[in-house]
Formats: sequence, structure tokens, C-alpha cells
Amino acid sequence: MQRQPEGVVTRDEREVLEANKAFYQAFRERDSARMDSLWAEEQPVAVIHPGWQVLYGRKAVLESWHGILGGTEPPEIHCGEAQVYSLGDTAFVICLEHLPGGDLIATNIFTREAGRWRLVHHQAGPTPPAPRPDPKGSVH
Repeated sequence: MQRQPEGVVTRDEREVLEANKAFYQAFRERDSARMDSLWAEEQPVAVIHPGWQVLYGRKAVLESWHGILGGTEPPEIHCGEAQVYSLGDTAFVICLEHLPGGDLIATNIFTREAGRWRLVHHQAGPTPPAPRPDPKGSVH
């Protein structure tokens, strides 16, 4: 599928970005019920949390989120630089997860289910810091 010209976002892409935003909002707010509602019910789902083995199936995925969201420290996580790629009734978002200890890179895969974009996969892992230009113009 051909990508839209730079800066042009389709309705589906806007909706996927909104679903992605809702995911990170539920994460930050430790809202397990909202998190549950964002994951597909009819399609197979999986998750790979940083440093974890892959978890398959809705029950295992949601149990992992309940554990993470039920922790003692509120997750200080913010999504940045989200790029959406639409593939019909499937789409994925690649973004940076900004955390107090550094950034992770994440891929969130969505499918259209019952008229809504719902998650089928989330994976996050370490990423090197972005290069920064120095005052002389070179990149480090």
C-alpha cells in the first residue's frame, strides 16, 4: 500500500493514532479496565514487554498488564514520534516511549474489530539515544 504524501493523514490513520494515544493514557493512569478494552477480543494477541518472554493470548496479555498497572509506582511514560502505517484493516505504530530512565522503541499493531481499532500486539525494547548535533554541525 502506498504511503500518503508527507503530512497527509487518512481517517483510519488518525483513528489508529487515537487508539495508540488511548493505550498510553491507560498505561499512565493505571487504568486496567481501559487497557482491557483496548485489546482485541476476536483476534489472537501477544505482547513482548522489555526483558520478558513473549506472552500469547488475551488472558496472559491482560494479566501482564494488570500486574504492571497494579505496581506501586505510577508509570511515567509518554509516547513520542508516533508514525502510523495503514494496511487496510491492520495498522501499526512505531513510536518512542519516553521514561525517566531513558527511551524505549515500541511497535503497536492494531486491527479493526467491531468498527474499532484494537491492539493485537505490543513490543517495546531498548533503543540507543538519538544522535545530537554538536555546535560545529557534526552528529554524535
